[in-house]
Amino acid sequence: MYRKISQKNIIADTRGAVIIEFIFVFLIIALFIKLIISMAEHYSTMGKLDRTSYSLAGIIRERSQLYDGDNILSQEQVNQLKRLADNMLLSAGNSNRDFAIKVETVHFNPTGSSAIENKIIDNTKSLSFGVGACEPKKPLRELIQLSTFSNAGRWIPLYRVTLCSLNTSWYNRLLNQEGSDSAIKSSSITVER
Repeated sequence: MYRKISQKNIIADTRGAVIIEFIFVFLIIALFIKLIISMAEHYSTMGKLDRTSYSLAGIIRERSQLYDGDNILSQEQVNQLKRLADNMLLSAGNSNRDFAIKVETVHFNPTGSSAIENKIIDNTKSLSFGVGACEPKKPLRELIQLSTFSNAGRWIPLYRVTLCSLNTSWYNRLLNQEGSDSAIKSSSITVER
């Protein structure tokens, strides 16, 4: 009624081995394809964020023309930039609406000297506003060496736009060095015209 199988027969019997090998190879190929698709999504999102943050930095750079010479940033202006970023990212084919923005400005006290020791930050005009949770790796105040002394006799203000996509990809979670909730970030720094 029952066939007795010895250990020798199990090892020597190769029926079904092809199916088992196929399953293992198929799983490895499927994981590899999933990783490649996730990497493509990650770099595509990063590229879209780069283009959008650069465009928004260009808008902020032209503040004197767009806001009638008002170069002090407000939360309402950042909200407008957030809506514009949402529209730009949605029209680029990104269905994720989970984006955050942070806009930073650094202005300097008026001085007639181009000496580095006279480059003093004006805290009344140097502001930081955001919509959502988005923090750049380094604050803009640590990058003041990027500002140059203009022919008009003043240190040129710096502006930075940082965009974060809070929906992380499988690839980002797999190779994450910064913790479990790391977002894809893109920053663009510009100077005032």
